[in-house]
Amino acid sequence: MRDYVTRREYEDWIRDAAALARALRYPIHPSMVNDSAGIVYGPSQYAAFESGLWSGVPYEIMIIFEALNEAAVDGLPASAEAYAPYSGLCDKLMILHPGKFCPPHYHLYKTECYEVVMGQMDVFYCDTPVDTGEQTLSFEHMPPGDRWPTDVALPQGREASYERLTNFVRLEAADPKFVLHRQHLHAFRCPQDASVPLVVREISTYSHEPTEAAKDKPVPFDGWRQLHDNYFLDPEAHSGRLVANIRH
Repeated sequence: MRDYVTRREYEDWIRDAAALARALRYPIHPSMVNDSAGIVYGPSQYAAFESGLWSGVPYEIMIIFEALNEAAVDGLPASAEAYAPYSGLCDKLMILHPGKFCPPHYHLYKTECYEVVMGQMDVFYCDTPVDTGEQTLSFEHMPPGDRWPTDVALPQGREASYERLTNFVRLEAADPKFVLHRQHLHAFRCPQDASVPLVVREISTYSHEPTEAAKDKPVPFDGWRQLHDNYFLDPEAHSGRLVANIRH
């Protein structure tokens, strides 16, 4: 089993997704079409390119086009510096083919909401926050979801990482935005039998991800530069988030 994607496969994948995003009137700038946009969550997931993106076989791969990631610290009181990582503005478009997943993870800093632009989005989540050992504020709890459908096929070898995500909701275009609070485990997929990819817009607070594409971006504080606010339950997924193994 290979642990890479060829340059041609990668560029075809990204170009097709960018064309779809443009057709849906999402603002794709050429700088957003880069080697960090396509995400393969660990070596075992590159087999998705052998089975085919349209095969419906479950793997953890997706595309993210980030149109905005604004720290929004200007005007904050200087005393708020320690809490500034929890604020900010981020706008992303995420694209997944049938059966493909964003794997189980949580964020310490980021709260996000989903708006389905095309297709259907299956969200799996835990409705109670992760215990970080720190006392946190609480105002609006995550709503309980439904039971999982009986026919959900999970990525092979990653099944255990989904066990704590006992709540389920299916989102469609024109549904109300679904808010996912920080420090809550979650994952999502495009349904296996879908006839179109899932295209979902994520609006959130600042996204702390030290990808290759973001390494030269100015940050307001030095402590932000290597801050990685994605805590994946599978260690392989955690390492795969930041860099894809593209073979020329």
